[in-house]
Amino acid sequence: MKFGIMAPHQYPFDDDLGARLRELTGLVEHAADLGYHSVWTINHFLSNLATPQPISMMARLIECSGEMRIGSGILLLPLFNPVHVAEEFATLDQLSGGRVVLGVAAGYREHEFAALGVDMASRFRRLDEGVRLIRALWSGEPVDFEGEFYQVRADRCGVPPVQPGGPPIYIGAGGKKSVRRAARLGDAWYAPGNSPNPRYLPDHLAVYDEALAEYGRTPVDRPIGVELYCAPTTEQAIEEALPYARREYYSYAEYPALRWQRDRFDELVRHTLLLGSPDLLIERIRGYQALGFDHVIFRPMWLGMPIEQARRSLELFAREVMPAFA
Repeated sequence: MKFGIMAPHQYPFDDDLGARLRELTGLVEHAADLGYHSVWTINHFLSNLATPQPISMMARLIECSGEMRIGSGILLLPLFNPVHVAEEFATLDQLSGGRVVLGVAAGYREHEFAALGVDMASRFRRLDEGVRLIRALWSGEPVDFEGEFYQVRADRCGVPPVQPGGPPIYIGAGGKKSVRRAARLGDAWYAPGNSPNPRYLPDHLAVYDEALAEYGRTPVDRPIGVELYCAPTTEQAIEEALPYARREYYSYAEYPALRWQRDRFDELVRHTLLLGSPDLLIERIRGYQALGFDHVIFRPMWLGMPIEQARRSLELFAREVMPAFA
């Protein structure tokens, strides 16, 4: 079992962004020293929170992340030209010595598509075409590509990636059709761990595994993204973390597609937020392990949480939870 952290680079607009980013790089460096496996960045445009962009963040985190894998979790690929993405991530792969993962998804916020002039109805077709073009460019050979949205004429990627064939591509997906697409196109399905429906993960994993068998593919990783905070007792974890988690989830609920996260927040707390003692977290993570997941990625802090709390949680988790899965 591997453990990674989602770099929480979303902040209130009235916050001191420079100071928060310096704290974040220190937190990532600390996580690397503690033995965490990976660190992941966030992508949104015109957000209701100050959200530095993921490619720039990944470049900054290369120097402070030790041997951790560095991924985008998740890049909204339909809003980017895949030629741009292929060359940027090949550059990051060179800068990091081959530690990069490209995580992509289709997106869900209507105003982002409207502002960037992209028809939201085309997002899944763009995702499919973009992944195929990126892989072709990372082959190192001249590419002829004639797609609905993108065309390349006998050109090759201007930057060769370190990893043969390029960085692995993880695909974030929620619905069953999207999970099948992740099996067909991706090296891994980046599974969301925040559904209040207890049948969501078993049912969608069955769809994923069936599609993998159909397409003859084997994933390189089985990651799941969760929310997690570790304290000596579960009561202390809830007391310390829940107000900050509620604040962040309520901010997401300002978007129509995520309004349910406010309306069903109590269900999220019961079923998906991992706020607890080391023993409780070991039990919950063993549940994910039993389903077949082998890489737990979690956000270590939420809006307004003091960085010292996040550091204490990461330290306790590394000391008392991670050894149970060594």
